Amino acid sequence: MSEKEVLYSQQGAVATITLNRPKRGNALSGPMVNLFVDILNLATNDPIVRVIVVTGNGKYFCTGMDLTSQDDTPSATDPVAATQTMFTALSRCPKPTVARMNGPALGGGVGIVFSCNFRIVHSSAYFSMPEVHRGLIPALISEVIVPQLGAFRSKQYMLSGERVPAHEAYRVGFATAVAEDMEALDKKVKDYVELLLQGGPGAMRDVKQLIEAVDSRGGDTKVVPAYVRDAFAKMITSEEAAHGIGAFASREKPNWDEFGLGTDKPKSKL
Repeated sequence: MSEKEVLYSQQGAVATITLNRPKRGNALSGPMVNLFVDILNLATNDPIVRVIVVTGNGKYFCTGMDLTSQDDTPSATDPVAATQTMFTALSRCPKPTVARMNGPALGGGVGIVFSCNFRIVHSSAYFSMPEVHRGLIPALISEVIVPQLGAFRSKQYMLSGERVPAHEAYRVGFATAVAEDMEALDKKVKDYVELLLQGGPGAMRDVKQLIEAVDSRGGDTKVVPAYVRDAFAKMITSEEAAHGIGAFASREKPNWDEFGLGTDKPKSKL
């Protein structure tokens, strides 16, 4: 890579990961996927970072995997496993994630967007999974898309490869908001980031784990109630909850700075 294909910036508690291969529509190369995972881990482990924004540089958000890449860089990493790790790490990130969808997302780009908790979409952008047009299937991204879209719409979009405009994505329910221009896009992202920064870091992590656990167990009448009771007991006795409740009682704004989730200080700057 002549220049970094994934950029990282941090402003206070907000980290931004930018796909930076605009001349190729931010198509994902093998080294790019590895760098994305490294940077995501850096943000996840940084106790200062509380919200992670993912966006693209240029016209596209991400056009998926680069099927024409001739990268000869030696690597011990299986590209398929690395790509799957990227979707898994992003979708299971303990911190809230926001996709700032500056342009169209295709194939693996749709997988990145669906791996994020919030999706703010430019009105000119669209979603498309055109793999079948190339004799391929959207296998890796299916893990994060099918549970959210359901079987009917997943088959529709994956079999047709159609372009789903931003406003249609919002109507169907897999886009958080649509912005008519870049200024409005940035404002909408900022609005959601500010909302997220009001929440306790541990509480937001536990909300994500709670939803994953309840959803994956399919309403199991034995396992789910026990898990919910345990989650409640853990929450109500936590220092974070005591701080939040105390601040509410005192009509003060809670200070979450001492409740970061990171396990390690970042050791290097990428």
